[in-house]
Amino acid sequence: MKRLKAILLCALLSLSHNASADHLPEVVFEQHSAVMLVITPSTGAIVAANGAADKFYGYQAGELEQRFIQNINQLTPEQVANERANAAAEGRNYFIFRHQLANGEIRTVSVHSAPFTDEHGQQQLLSVITDISAQRALQESLWHYQANLEQQVEIQTDAIQQASRIQLLLSFVVIVLLIGSLLILGRFFIKLKNAKRKADSQGARLSSIFDAIEGYLLFTSRAGTVLDANQQVFQDIESRDSIVGRALGEVFFSNVDWASQAYGSSEHRLKVKDEWRFFKVDKQAVNNADKSLGDLYMLQDITAQLAIEREQRLASTVFATTSEGVLVSDKHNQIQMVNRAFTEITGFTQEQVLGQSPAILNSGHHGPAFFSQMYDTLSQRGHWEGEVWNRRKSGEVFPCWLQVSAVFDQQGEIEMHVALFNDITSRKHHEHMMWQQANFDTLTSLANRRNYREKFEQALQNAKRDKSRLAVCFIDLDRFKAVNDTLGHHIGDLMLIEAAKRLEECTRNSDTVARLGGDEFALLLPDVDSITKVEQIATQILEKLHEPYELEGHEVFASGSMGITFYPEDGDDTKVLLRNADNAMYKAKELGRNCFQFYTSAMHEHAKARSQLEGALHKALVNNEFHLTYQPILSRDDDKIGGEALLRWENKSLGSVSPADFIPICEELGLIISIGEWVMYQACSQAKAWQQQCDKPFFITVNVSSTQFKRQSVVELVKKVLEQTGLDARYLTIEITETVLVDNSESILLQLKALRAMGVELAIDDFGTGYSSLSYLKRFPLSKLKIDREFVRDLPDDQDDHEMVKAIISMASNLNLKVVAEGVETDEQLWLLNELGCDFTQGYLHSKPLQAAAFESFLADYAS
Repeated sequence: MKRLKAILLCALLSLSHNASADHLPEVVFEQHSAVMLVITPSTGAIVAANGAADKFYGYQAGELEQRFIQNINQLTPEQVANERANAAAEGRNYFIFRHQLANGEIRTVSVHSAPFTDEHGQQQLLSVITDISAQRALQESLWHYQANLEQQVEIQTDAIQQASRIQLLLSFVVIVLLIGSLLILGRFFIKLKNAKRKADSQGARLSSIFDAIEGYLLFTSRAGTVLDANQQVFQDIESRDSIVGRALGEVFFSNVDWASQAYGSSEHRLKVKDEWRFFKVDKQAVNNADKSLGDLYMLQDITAQLAIEREQRLASTVFATTSEGVLVSDKHNQIQMVNRAFTEITGFTQEQVLGQSPAILNSGHHGPAFFSQMYDTLSQRGHWEGEVWNRRKSGEVFPCWLQVSAVFDQQGEIEMHVALFNDITSRKHHEHMMWQQANFDTLTSLANRRNYREKFEQALQNAKRDKSRLAVCFIDLDRFKAVNDTLGHHIGDLMLIEAAKRLEECTRNSDTVARLGGDEFALLLPDVDSITKVEQIATQILEKLHEPYELEGHEVFASGSMGITFYPEDGDDTKVLLRNADNAMYKAKELGRNCFQFYTSAMHEHAKARSQLEGALHKALVNNEFHLTYQPILSRDDDKIGGEALLRWENKSLGSVSPADFIPICEELGLIISIGEWVMYQACSQAKAWQQQCDKPFFITVNVSSTQFKRQSVVELVKKVLEQTGLDARYLTIEITETVLVDNSESILLQLKALRAMGVELAIDDFGTGYSSLSYLKRFPLSKLKIDREFVRDLPDDQDDHEMVKAIISMASNLNLKVVAEGVETDEQLWLLNELGCDFTQGYLHSKPLQAAAFESFLADYAS
């Protein structure tokens, strides 16, 4: 029956890992004969009890569920904790408690428990209870007999001797009084029989105790012949019939002379089961009064114990002689032990640090967060290692490599810490010297070629990831060879050192200046937002290099030739960009030296044109060079009309500049903020004026760039403009591109939601040509889609474009979004778009972008 319960318990415990108590098979939990309870560990509440539990505890069905396990378990919390510790120490998977039944009776029970999670995510315990009261009583009885065995034997021996004397007395009395002696003889015969039965019982108990003793127990004659042995001998070595009657030396092979073995304890190497092991042998004489009955041998296997002792001696030797400093602290982080190397490294003796915290070595280089992370790692992983800075007794701060390991007790709690550390001052010094030599030019202390290539690779990866521009510059000193030849290499070296200083003065902290060899230098300029800035740096460098050099009384004149290349315009890997920069530098030398040259003439001309464009843009708004044009947007049902405000720039020197050329530069320079505000105010003011002349609702569409959303509050701008112009928010549509949405920042999302809350319409431009546009429709509060002209241009002939436009209009309709089709140029396109349900159309079919006066005439003609 016990085996059956154990098998059932294993099944239940296995099931509890994957299902809650509510899902346990009812036939197993409710009807099984094993006593089962489900308990909430945090409170002790009994959640469920099966029928066997009600019957065992003597309660009616449902009464146990109203109680706590504390009402039943008679052990105090301290006793419960001790029992849990004892179970863990003995390797038991069950606990022994004292439970009170309903009638007040106390039973000793064993409790097997397994945790599981119910359907509410709460931790529960499934407990199986077994009544072991009888078993415990039997064990206590056995312990009682074992403790009093010798006393019982003596009592029985005296009883037998007394019975013998009485028997002799009765024999004498029989001669005198036959009848009386018969009666007395019968009476004492019964007593003798009871005494014999007790002696047999004591003998059985002695045999049980004999077999229960751990190790090998053998009883031999004085000559060394085995007369008996405990059960362990018969199980591990040979059967009773094979051992009894044989000499002890034949049972255990060794070089021991068992017959001459002295009484007491000794250690021997014996061969058992074809394996040599070490045993502690206790030999005791067994006598009865003055008669020798034989010898008793107890053999205990101490092989593992000797191995542990050997390891401990070895560890002690290593601890004392290792060159690493060793520190052992308890769970309260108080130092318990240090070795000789600790004293040699830190200067503290063991007496000075015992009971102290390891913080006595704290150098102040590491903050609380560092040590907090260290102890967190120790608690989670049991080990931490890394470089730390400690302080010697003398106050000197030194680097060391520290390894700390946590030692856990049986409950999984940290019992002590063991720390090993080395002084790595010398190693750090050599590493720094090697690193310095490997990465920096010994003459100028600039980055060398190897260091420059490594930083170049990293900067290029960052530029690719951030989609930013990277500039590479090669510089060669003009006339340097002449200085070397005329004034000597010493003056030449001084000139190189001075040139390196001037280069560093002209660059940013984020830039890298390197000497590649001889008189060749290189610059690495990451995050270049405009070519103009590179031009400024290049100009400043050339001016500095051209200034006279005062070198030990010699006034030397020199200059520099610089080649410049850009990522991604001129290449996308280091080899190509370095080669291009080198070629550009030689091109600068060919053009007369003391100048810089871009890799391509086109780039050079582009840089000049861009520089001119940037200069003009800074003055364009002040000089009233900007104006707006308006392109009509007509509704399919002819109930609304609108216009898109388009920014145009006319400059006296540059003429008419395309928005595609100047708007990106405005965004890059930050000019789009002030220009965007001007556009918003002009468009809204004009729309308000046209609303008063138009008999249909009129709306205006204004483009707002991602830079405006990132660098200003568009919500505040719109609110201010609407208040100043008097335009109703519902007649303003802000048009954004997918670059605004791709940023996916919380700030932009909040601004868009605020604009929609004001009543402003939001339209996404060029829908379908960018990134994952469908995700934007779900996340952002859009109200309109603008179909890109690429999908409209080939309508109605291109079937793919037809299906694409149809799908976009259908999807927008389902999402309650209005659709505006751009680039409408033919009546057939307009007819198809109207048939598909497109809400608005815009294009040359209706009108090209118009000046304000012309647009006003268009409105008048449209209304008539």
